[in-house]
Order: sequence, then C-alpha cells, then structure tokens
Amino acid sequence: MMILVGGEKGGSGKSCLAQNIAVYLRCEKKASVLMVDCDPQRTTSDWAQERSSNDELPSITCIQLYGKIRNELLSLKERYDYVVIDCGGQDNLALRSSMAVADHILIPLRPKRRDLKTVPHMEDVLSTCKMVNPRMNAAFVITQCPSLPSLAPRILEAKEVCRSFEVPVLNSVTFSRNMYDDSEESGRSVLESESKGKAAVEIRSIIEELLARGKGEQHESDQSVSLHAVG
Repeated sequence: MMILVGGEKGGSGKSCLAQNIAVYLRCEKKASVLMVDCDPQRTTSDWAQERSSNDELPSITCIQLYGKIRNELLSLKERYDYVVIDCGGQDNLALRSSMAVADHILIPLRPKRRDLKTVPHMEDVLSTCKMVNPRMNAAFVITQCPSLPSLAPRILEAKEVCRSFEVPVLNSVTFSRNMYDDSEESGRSVLESESKGKAAVEIRSIIEELLARGKGEQHESDQSVSLHAVG
C-alpha cells in the first residue's frame, strides 16, 4: 500500500506527518515500511539518518527520488507492506507522479488563509490524477491548529473551505505542540517520545481515519461496479 503526504503549501507539517505515519505502521502494525523523500530540503532523509544512529529505535529505510518517479514507486510497492512518500510543498513532477499511483493521499493544511488559497488548485490536481488513478483515497487534514478555544472557529472554517470544493477533509486534526519538533530532531516519532500523549493520539487518529475512509470508498466503488455490471 502506498501513502502520499504532499501538497502545494510548504510549512504545513508534511514531513512530520509522513515520519509519524511511517513509525505507526512500522511499530504498531509491525509492517515493513519504506520512506521516499521527494523534497530537496531532505527533511525526512535527515530524520531517518538521525534515527539510524540510535540502536534502540526500529530502523526505517529512507530513499530519495525526484522527477518522474511513477515506475520506481510501482516497483518499490511490491517489496514493502507500505511505502510512505513525503513530497515537498510545491506542485511538481514528483507530486503528480506519486498521486498517479498512491492508494491514499493526505494533504495537510494549516487553518490559515495562505494555506487555504491552495485548495482550488489542489482540487484541480486531484481531479486530473484521479483520471489515471480512480481508486485513490484523498483527503485534506488540518494541522498545527491553535489550542485556544476562542480560535476553534478557524478550524471549522478551514474544513468548510475544503468541503466547498468537494474534497474530503478528515475529522482528525493536529494541534501546535512542541512534542512534534522535539521528536523529529531526535529521529523519533511522537508515538515513541510519549506513546499516550496528546500528539500520539492525534497521529493515530489521523492515519486510522484515513485508512478506514479508504476501505469505505473501496466498498462503495466495488458496489458501484457490481451494480453497473448488473444494469
């Protein structure tokens, strides 16, 4: 199975989400996991290198791929239970190549106007890629949310913007927490730094909701094909 974490807007926590999802699959699902870093900034590659220096942490292989990577991804998909792709904050060949073959696509957005301005373009990109990958399960996720109750409307408004373009948005969110940065700097996941902490709960909720949503869409798709064949 292939999970892509990507989008057009930088700074929304794509690398952080990809890393934590990979650890969740590796450690809690006991799966074989490969990370693919498509970001020239090498954030995830540096994280994986830091992680490999700690013998107490389960190793996660990370490679770098750029440009037209569709065929490479399809080949790698056959060798691992999960391939988790971290794409940088821009619309490029690597992002579109990944979208063309990914099973699940997660697009992080902060509840900020400059992030939400990218929603129409990302909806266009998703629509284009869905023509070659009709079974892909794509959703936005709101990240780095403010924790003050008085700012909760920002989160709701951000979700409504996504829904207005008929793009699903997860119920689960992440909040701004130092735990994310502290864990990343040490090559860890929040699941390892504080397994029962609030950040860990957020990560589990996001990946489990995304995968469950994918199963639901697959069931609906199969039913639609079956009914069409009968008709």
